[in-house]
Amino acid sequence: MNDPKNGMKPAKRALWLTDTFGDHNGVSMVLKSIHHEIVKHDLPIDIMVCSNTQQSDRNLIVINPITEFNIPLYRQQPLRIPNFITIQRIFRKRSYDRILCSTEGPMGLVALYLKQIYPVKTYFYLHTDWIMFAKQVIDLEEAGLKRLERLMRIYYNRFDQIFVLNSDQQKWMTGSTMRFNSSRILMTAHWVDESFSSKGYISETIRCKKENPVMLFAGRLSREKGIFELPEIFRKTKERILNLHMIIAGTGPNEKELRFAFPEAEFKGWIDHDQLPELYVSADLLILPSRFDTFSCVVLEAMSCGLPVIAYNTKGPKDIIRDNVNGFLVETPDEMVCRITEYFADDRKRVELKQAAFMRARDYSADHIMNQLLKDLEISTLTM
Repeated sequence: MNDPKNGMKPAKRALWLTDTFGDHNGVSMVLKSIHHEIVKHDLPIDIMVCSNTQQSDRNLIVINPITEFNIPLYRQQPLRIPNFITIQRIFRKRSYDRILCSTEGPMGLVALYLKQIYPVKTYFYLHTDWIMFAKQVIDLEEAGLKRLERLMRIYYNRFDQIFVLNSDQQKWMTGSTMRFNSSRILMTAHWVDESFSSKGYISETIRCKKENPVMLFAGRLSREKGIFELPEIFRKTKERILNLHMIIAGTGPNEKELRFAFPEAEFKGWIDHDQLPELYVSADLLILPSRFDTFSCVVLEAMSCGLPVIAYNTKGPKDIIRDNVNGFLVETPDEMVCRITEYFADDRKRVELKQAAFMRARDYSADHIMNQLLKDLEISTLTM
């Protein structure tokens, strides 16, 4: 760092706190991509996670939890409790002057703890729609949802600024529910990693395959992802497209239940990230029956491989997909069935959508998104 005694300002450096990094979930995958860019460009940002299995690396600080346990509602993601004093010592020693947090768990409390001690700016990176989660998984009634909204407003209000991933989130945060000043809400986005840009697009795949058409779902197998709509959508579509095949990739808490409800589908289980491009190019259409996704990396990953997506007209997908141009946005399961049927009936349209999907994915550049993020964090931008 620069020496203030010699008339130079101390270098700016951010600590990025998260409760998940090496786990099988979307937040973890995004943070790995961000960490790659941090290391690649030698950025003044360190990511810190609490874990017994992850190893420290360049710009990645791993501290051991003092205890770890699972909660019933989210069994696949352990809750890890860090030592606040240990983090405070690291924070002071490395002279961080701003904090960014990606999760509302223990590390979120660490961020607010450090804010109370040090006069630093704090940011929150909002990944998850907890209101939708509470509706679909916990089945909270209206009174409970109102209480949850009040708690979230109090919690997020402790941070100076909030990063959001879609226009619906932006409206929600600045609307009558959360009542944040628009200057405190910052828009950001994700991108696909190099494994997709290097081998994801093969020109021969952007054509109409003559064999059985394939529909794909890829993601966490949990109720809030809308997975239990898949059997009915598939069966109604198959009445019109007799040779339609369905592939499901991913794992999750409701996998066993879905396998029982949907025996016609081919279940692939967990697919390593670097093998996903091959899966995407083998399919004809990605189906996303979720109203939960705040961005949906799977949409961008699929499109980067020339695979159009059909999704509900909400949150992240509606900001990425251009309806009937590079994919489809619908309101109901029945409309989804109709649009899928139309898509497979028109070979020329399928080719056009595949090409347009690939081109749309190129709009999401890691350098551009990281530059804007650094600007919002008031850290010098990338040298390009």
